[in-house]
Order: sequence, then structure tokens, then C-alpha cells
Amino acid sequence: MNNAVQSAVAEVEMHEEVFYQSAEFWVGIAFVLIVVLLLKPVTRVFSGLITKRISRIKNELEEAENLKLEAQKLYADYERKFAETDKEIARIVAERENIINETKEKKIAELNIFLQRKQNEADSRIEQEFEQAGKELNALIGNRTIEILKQAISLKLTKADYSRLIDDSINNIKNI
Repeated sequence: MNNAVQSAVAEVEMHEEVFYQSAEFWVGIAFVLIVVLLLKPVTRVFSGLITKRISRIKNELEEAENLKLEAQKLYADYERKFAETDKEIARIVAERENIINETKEKKIAELNIFLQRKQNEADSRIEQEFEQAGKELNALIGNRTIEILKQAISLKLTKADYSRLIDDSINNIKNI
């Protein structure tokens, strides 16, 4: 067996060639050259794709940042509006209370004017009724006085006094 190994080693040593004369060497060189030559364009393509992706991601981040800022502004606006809502409600309530008070005062003034007019009308009617009652009372008193005087005169006057009074009355009428 030792002989067989020695004969195989001797045979390999005889077949040994210079490395640049072997086909495997040139295939390896060709492979390395192709890889090197293709590496640059492939690298450029990958670099371009990566650059595009990076720029797209940057744009998306900028857009997201802008949206975030806009959302913060909107949120601040709504917070401010919400804070101002209480003031606005208080202003509206005060305004409505003022309108109610003005309307109330106006209606009270109108009611006072109406009551004053009715009071004046009532006073006027009462005064008219007093005057009417006074006239009726005076008329009754006058009639009653005339009746009493007639009775008193008829009891105390004689026919001569009666004739003399008539004559004096006729003379007074002639003198006028």
C-alpha cells in the first residue's frame, strides 16, 4: 500500500504545471474580473435605489413633522377656543340678562304709565261722580228747602203779605 501512495504522488508531481497555464486559473481570473466590472454598476444601482429610498423616507418624515406641527396648532386653537367658550357663555348670559332687565324695566314703565292713566281715569270718574252726587244732593237740598220754605211761608204769611211779595217781585222784574 505504501507503494501505491508513492506511485500516486509521483504521478501528481509529473502532471504539475505552472499555475497560469491551467484553465482553472483563467476561469477564476475571468470570474474575479466580471465580478469587479459588474460590481461598480450594481453598486451604483443599489446606491441609487438606497438614495431614493432615503430621500422618500426623509420626505415622509418632513411631511409627518409638518402634519404634527399643524395638528399641534389645531389642538392649541381648539384649546384656546375651549377656554374662550366659558368667557363667551358668560358674555352671552350677561348680554341676555341685560336684555331681560331692559325689557323688564320697559314693561314696568309701560305698566306704570298704564296704571297712572287708569288711576287718572278712575280719579276723574270719582270726581265726576262726586260732582254728580253734589249736584244731585244740591238739587235735593234745594227742592227740600223750597218745600220747607213753602210750608214755613204758607204758615207764617198772610194773604196781604203774599200779595205784597208778588207785587214786589213784579216791580223788580220791571226794573231789570
